[in-house]
Amino acid sequence: MREASRQQARAEQRALAIAVAWMLLVQLACVALWDSGFLGRQAALVHWLIVGVLPPAFALWGMRHEDAAGLRRPQ
Repeated sequence: MREASRQQARAEQRALAIAVAWMLLVQLACVALWDSGFLGRQAALVHWLIVGVLPPAFALWGMRHEDAAGLRRPQ
């Protein structure tokens, strides 16, 4: 049982690291596009929020949601 929780913790840590790396990569891309004139400031911010923040946030939320469902006890 402890091994399963350790594996889950490692999976969550990897997912968090990938999510942070993705957000930073997309943020740098949006800043580069804004700086080069392809996107305006507000468009770069909206693109970063939609492409860079929402997918990792939903993925991490989904992992937590599955954990909570597994912890519920039938009554």
